[in-house]
Amino acid sequence: MLKQCNEEDFYQLRSVARGRLRPPKVLSFSWGAFFFSGAMTSVVALGVYGSDYRLLSSWLLLANICIAILIVQFIITLFFTKESNAYRFQKVQSVFLSIIAFKLSLDMYVSFIVFSEAEYIPDYLRPAAFILCMGGLIYLVLSTIRGIKRVQQGEFRQDGKGLYNIKQSKTFYSLPIIFGATMMAGVIARTLSESSSTLGQSAAVFFILFLAVVLQYALAFALPEFFLLTYCKFRFESFHVPMPSRPLKETPRETLMAKKQAQQVKTSKKGNQKKKARGKK
Repeated sequence: MLKQCNEEDFYQLRSVARGRLRPPKVLSFSWGAFFFSGAMTSVVALGVYGSDYRLLSSWLLLANICIAILIVQFIITLFFTKESNAYRFQKVQSVFLSIIAFKLSLDMYVSFIVFSEAEYIPDYLRPAAFILCMGGLIYLVLSTIRGIKRVQQGEFRQDGKGLYNIKQSKTFYSLPIIFGATMMAGVIARTLSESSSTLGQSAAVFFILFLAVVLQYALAFALPEFFLLTYCKFRFESFHVPMPSRPLKETPRETLMAKKQAQQVKTSKKGNQKKKARGKK
């Protein structure tokens, strides 16, 4: 779909690759995503391994998978912590960025699943969460298609309006907000109609679901830029950011003065020795 586009069609994205998504900035995001995922994985592990009830093997499998993925994420993030690796393997780092950003958008849903196992949680809350999650995935697909079309329309050129252009795309960006708000309001209204005490007990779980939806839909808004950047890293050499050369360390002024004085003393001693030698002659 983008083969007919040339390098100039991605001008603004190249500026992003050399600016806020250059290798050191990507590393900062990677560590932030790791710590967030670590917190969510801890919730899952504590909920499963710390449970007093006998759980199904599927719960243990879920916890083990979450821990294994987190370990792999840590190893790769640690690998890119070395500056030379981050600049040398920019293609791999860009793919890794897209994967962890997508994973980040779903992390809170896993924690929600663990919390929603409580007896006082309504049975219809988990299906509602599933619908909201699927809505976020559909929105991500639509956002990615929209991003590709904007490249084809020349919006990423030097004089283009870029990926977002919120003023002229209010309908597109307001749809997920309306959808999410409607779903959440419907679930809360049903809970209130059945029992207000149930809502009070499950307020924390509702809040977790709300945060999960907000995080997923916000990242669905930003992820197309990551996908396009990864595409450009593989296609255009100009998207490879060169590693900056480190400036030579300046010698402190005190050190230079001390060396100069030592040299002067050494010179004066040699001069005195020559004078004494002449006097003896």
